[in-house]
Amino acid sequence: MLVEKQTIEQTLAKRSVSHIAFCNGLAVTDDSSYAEADRKVSESAALEKGVKEYWAEAKKSTYVAWKSICTKENQMLDPIIKGGNILVVKMAHYRSEREAVERKKREEEQARIKAETQLKAFELAEEGVPQEAVDAVMEMAEESVSIAPKNELRGKTSFSVDYEVRVVKGKEHLIPREILEPTTPLMVKALEAKVKAIAKLNGGKQIEGMEIIQTQKARRRATA
Repeated sequence: MLVEKQTIEQTLAKRSVSHIAFCNGLAVTDDSSYAEADRKVSESAALEKGVKEYWAEAKKSTYVAWKSICTKENQMLDPIIKGGNILVVKMAHYRSEREAVERKKREEEQARIKAETQLKAFELAEEGVPQEAVDAVMEMAEESVSIAPKNELRGKTSFSVDYEVRVVKGKEHLIPREILEPTTPLMVKALEAKVKAIAKLNGGKQIEGMEIIQTQKARRRATA
């Protein structure tokens, strides 16, 4: 059985190589060569079918094994990922509450320093210190005092600002044009595919900014 499969595989491989060689060498210049090309195109469909059928069983068994491995892997990963995410949410919540407390303390400290500075300015004015010096102290009181956070949280888990973005249904037309312009190969391919589908519906009507070229697509039928 193994020898037979190897023979089939070798035969298909040889036919595949000879097929491309024939196609490269055939010049379609008259009705006869056109008919020969048509016959070869139909033969190529049948040959493709044979190749796919030959590898179907191996692909299926490999796919089943792969899916089984993925399922077992996910069964192990799922609780680990969920557990980590649960803790990250709790940590982020604590960080937020802690920062709110720290911010309130800093604001109170800034208010205290400002009040003390203003009081100092009044005292200097009462002592007869030149007005320029008093004004300078008052200006210092109005300036915001930067107080560094105390006891910053440290650990192996780092946090940074992130965002969730969703398109608002019904307001897509408000999205700025520069955001919609494709900037990556994948975005370009997606846009081209969308316009291609539109072209099939409207007969290839031109769209500004796009180049729509009418071509022909062959539909092959395998040799009976």
